[in-house]
Amino acid sequence: MYVPSEVLKTRLQLQGRYKNPFFNSGYNYRGTVDAAKTIIRREGFSALFYGYKATIFRDLPFSALQFTFYEQGQTWARQWKKSREIGLPLELLTGAAAGGLAGVITCPLDVVKTRIQTQVNPSADVSMRSTPVIRSSPPLKVPGASSLTPIAKSGVSSPPITSTLKQQARLISTSSPSTHTPRPGCINLDTSSVLTGLKLLYKAEGIGGWFRGVGPRFVWTSVQSGCMLLLYQTILKQLERFALKTEDEW
Repeated sequence: MYVPSEVLKTRLQLQGRYKNPFFNSGYNYRGTVDAAKTIIRREGFSALFYGYKATIFRDLPFSALQFTFYEQGQTWARQWKKSREIGLPLELLTGAAAGGLAGVITCPLDVVKTRIQTQVNPSADVSMRSTPVIRSSPPLKVPGASSLTPIAKSGVSSPPITSTLKQQARLISTSSPSTHTPRPGCINLDTSSVLTGLKLLYKAEGIGGWFRGVGPRFVWTSVQSGCMLLLYQTILKQLERFALKTEDEW
């Protein structure tokens, strides 16, 4: 259900600002609403669900590992404190540790999900594609000669035009070295398969490719899990107290 918001988030984060002069990500959205409209118009409504299989493959094991680590951490904390109430610091620590460990283990699946969702579909927008630039050499001018015929007669042959065209008929970047960056600095997976994506990443970048951004992922999954599980336990305890109070009144 939240995959469309994930697609918009990852694309806008990759793009940076609108009409970014420093990096050509392949996207150019004014904001969230414009991004949604542009994606639907150019790539179809289904593009908002790019990577939904990868998201499921990532989130199912993440949730399973997260709650497994959390329950085990809670058990150890209660045994150490010898009480069911372990206190705020341990509540935060067990939740953060569970989310962080689960985030690190599932990082390869997160990398594949992000790259599937942010890869540019070359057939979606022709204007995003580079076109070959063919540069022809200027005619050779010789003092006193109006054409190349006298040079040919004197024994100096001009290079064949066909070979020059073959050499120059290639993609030429017109950006300066300071502004041109290959998009987006990694291979285009060109697949929606998680297993195929993992194989391509390993073949191109090795094990390190599976764990790109593992540090930031560890931080945000730790913070997210710690806060979420702490709030969950706090609200659950308040509801239990409210239920007991209601029963006593009755």
